[in-house]
Amino acid sequence: MGDKPRILIVGAGIAGLTLAAGLERQGITPTIVEIADGLLTRGLGLFLTSNVFLALRRIGLDKTVSERGVLIERQVQTDASETPTWYHDFRPFNARYAPNIGIAREGLMTGLLSGVGSQIRYSNTIVSLDQSASGVDVGFSDGTRGTYDLVIGADGTRSTVRKFVFPEIEPSYRSFCAWRTLMDGSERGATLTIRVAPGLALGSFSVGPNLIYAFILAHYPAPPSLTRIEHLERLKELARSFRGSVPSLIQEQSDPTRVVFVPVNEIDADPYYQGRVVVIGDAAHAFQPQFAQGAAMAIEDAVALAELLATSNDIDAALKSYESKRRARVNKVRAAVRHRAILQGMEGPVTPEMLERHPPVFPSPEAIFDSLVEELV
Repeated sequence: MGDKPRILIVGAGIAGLTLAAGLERQGITPTIVEIADGLLTRGLGLFLTSNVFLALRRIGLDKTVSERGVLIERQVQTDASETPTWYHDFRPFNARYAPNIGIAREGLMTGLLSGVGSQIRYSNTIVSLDQSASGVDVGFSDGTRGTYDLVIGADGTRSTVRKFVFPEIEPSYRSFCAWRTLMDGSERGATLTIRVAPGLALGSFSVGPNLIYAFILAHYPAPPSLTRIEHLERLKELARSFRGSVPSLIQEQSDPTRVVFVPVNEIDADPYYQGRVVVIGDAAHAFQPQFAQGAAMAIEDAVALAELLATSNDIDAALKSYESKRRARVNKVRAAVRHRAILQGMEGPVTPEMLERHPPVFPSPEAIFDSLVEELV
């Protein structure tokens, strides 16, 4: 294998860039390919919880990313008329451990990219993959080939890498969809607000000066097939179920390019690796967006894998340790998220049988945020 392993990262999204930055910090220079033609900023905005920045701190990118966002001090859940139903104060954890941040996706991606010195081969992906005793032989869409000690699929829910090693695993639609938008305006203080009605939720928070990110989650037995203009109109239609300034602001949205629609899918790869090929982030374990842990788990995955690869001369042992280290935490978060989505009616009318199959993992909704941090410190 030589002094440094030959590592290929497929995908330059959140997981891929974090992993590349973590490996380079340890003196390992990966090869990175990305099927898109440039930096991935689709998705518009994110809420990054404290556990994200505890992980990024280990690779020296916590301040670089956090300074591109807005500090979130509290989360409030309300009913459709904006009457509060529960409240969580993030300020103690912001001060004691790490911040909770609202950030535009472009800010997150440029922050992560600042830690990557390796050239990213855009408009390129893998078209063949063959494992042998000498390594993993890979063919690329640009006609080139390469042999690597390890191939890492960080290429999302529709992962090409996963299709090669786990072709039987397909995204599973979870009966609800997400509409996301960015709007000019200012949210109330440093607050993340979630407005909930049966089978419907509207969330919003600031991601920059005079810039609001809002999302709507809505139960649909099958994803609607709409044009971009129709998705903008559907966003407005769904927002009319709620009262307040943000639902009113959504009615003023006129730019369909500022609206992203995503059917909510789940992935559960078991195991995460086969031979010298491993999947991380959404390629391994995509789940529902409640509690904002999709990007968080991807970043934690990437940092953990980078550290294990840097401290072990045995890739097979590193992958075994990675599987053990990450699966229990990811599955715990998945169970908590699923329970919350069911309570919100996102998978259909709530029944005792559904709640029995998916019991609560934490004593209260806000306890998940505290636990995720306290398990890391």
